[in-house]
Amino acid sequence: MSGDRCTSPLVRSKLDAVPSISSPATLESAVSDHLPWLRDLYRHFHRRPELSMAEHATAGRIEQELTALGLEPQRIGGTGVVAVIENGEGPTVLARADTDALPLQEDTGLEYASQAPGVIHACGHDAHAAALLGATRVLSENRDEWSGTYIAVFQPGEETAAGARAMVDDGLLERVPRPDVALSQHVMPTAAGTIGTVAGPVLSAGDTLKITIRGRGARGG
Repeated sequence: MSGDRCTSPLVRSKLDAVPSISSPATLESAVSDHLPWLRDLYRHFHRRPELSMAEHATAGRIEQELTALGLEPQRIGGTGVVAVIENGEGPTVLARADTDALPLQEDTGLEYASQAPGVIHACGHDAHAAALLGATRVLSENRDEWSGTYIAVFQPGEETAAGARAMVDDGLLERVPRPDVALSQHVMPTAAGTIGTVAGPVLSAGDTLKITIRGRGARGG
């Protein structure tokens, strides 16, 4: 990607508003130190997937991890979890991850494969939740390196589009500070250690396509 694509005045103003760890060495060290914990957390979520709006154990584990950081997580929208770090003057940034799984059977043979019959984290939400907890931990433990307000939102029911509505209906917008910037992420099948992005909205469409095929039934394989 050429640098020109992400240097419009609007994009620069949004990026400049995001609190960041001032020392790259501090960030790299913090992430490296937490990799074993992050790996275990990801595998925990993968072993115990829960369907949309039924993420009760998942929300409980997220609350447990946030409480261990000295934060005060809020339940919003049933199985949604939110935590806020207020760290002096500066912009307010909201970071969001989804937490629900899909109604599919896992047959990978992995040591940490899903233990829930017919349910699997096949869309990366186990990684999303672990990554957001990791970012929250790094920011919480390095408050002298940044200033502003950070909001971590763990959204249920992304696959059914029910979770965001449930959180808004339960007063999300009134119960957390208004963000200057909202960020999300999604795992992708690209080279490890790379981040893909473009200027402006991305991965934000919700589309439905209905196809009718008439003919004799057969097994796809």
